[in-house]
Amino acid sequence: MNHAVNEILVPVDGSENSVRATRFALRLASAMQVGLRLFYVFPAASVELVGMAGMSRGDIENAAEAAGERAFEKVRKEIADPRLEGMERDIALGDPAEEIIAQTERNAGLLVVIGRRGLSRMKSLLLGSVSDKVIRHAACPVTVVT
Repeated sequence: MNHAVNEILVPVDGSENSVRATRFALRLASAMQVGLRLFYVFPAASVELVGMAGMSRGDIENAAEAAGERAFEKVRKEIADPRLEGMERDIALGDPAEEIIAQTERNAGLLVVIGRRGLSRMKSLLLGSVSDKVIRHAACPVTVVT
């Protein structure tokens, strides 16, 4: 399979592993001379909980935007690289693994750089499950940073 990479997608969630993945992806993007995009997914479980609290779709989208900005800001603070300032950033709502996989199906030429473990309160059940699912189902190469 010939897969020419023209963009690196880095899913971020505010975890140390997503910061490490972003740091690695910055070096890789520079070496490969390709673009880099940060991607945050507001988890479906959060959407359901927020929905039960009677919030409107607009309120949910605002909450997702705020959560995404916190994750992006953590990456910016931890890495302090000027290239992060104007970097493309996207936010989605849904299941994190499914949303990342959907990105790989829509964008030919993508390389996903993902942290091995993210933020999860149910460590025994979910720790690493997003990266594991992305590895199994992505329509592009995936690099896992530990």
